[in-house]
Amino acid sequence: MSQRTRFRRPAMLSFEDAEKIEGDEDPAAAFQVAMTSARALLGLSDDEFGPDAVENLVRAIASEGVDIVADLWERSPAFTLPGAFWRLYLFNEWYQRDPLLIHERFNEGVNAPFTAGIDDAEEEQSIPDVEAVFARVTALFTGQDFGDLTDLLRECALTMRILASGATFGTTWIRSDKDRLATMVTRRAAALIETANEVDLAADRSEANRLT
Repeated sequence: MSQRTRFRRPAMLSFEDAEKIEGDEDPAAAFQVAMTSARALLGLSDDEFGPDAVENLVRAIASEGVDIVADLWERSPAFTLPGAFWRLYLFNEWYQRDPLLIHERFNEGVNAPFTAGIDDAEEEQSIPDVEAVFARVTALFTGQDFGDLTDLLRECALTMRILASGATFGTTWIRSDKDRLATMVTRRAAALIETANEVDLAADRSEANRLT
């Protein structure tokens, strides 16, 4: 049985009862916390979380790392902003830990006879620059200019598909159950395709201004 996750706003966030939020007891409140932290990385404020609070949070994330808020996103549905950010966070963590493996798998995928999850009849997509993709994700998670969110989500999804298309398709990449990155994003190539589908869905919603 997994341990209960305690959702807590970072200290600079000012909702009155933030310290009392328990994910299992108040999932709606937990989701609101996750959404607020994700929106802050886009520089978005609202009536309860103003521009100064956004600036303070982004500064804290840039200083201490996105880990201080990333766990808030874990339970958010894939089609939401924090849910999409959780998937990008895991993907980026995998790259930061083992970039050589990612490049190796990516090159295999580029040279594969097909790209997983892409219909042959679809318009051919340009191959992303894998280093540039992860640099943009890092920029997003440090409050820097990362370009267009929809475009970034689509590039990440395509990168995942290419990674899942190499000679090692179907094998287990991260074998230990105790590995903190042994998740749906990195566990198996087939799971990576499913994650790419979810990130593509988030991109569709972002393009329609519905990624909330």
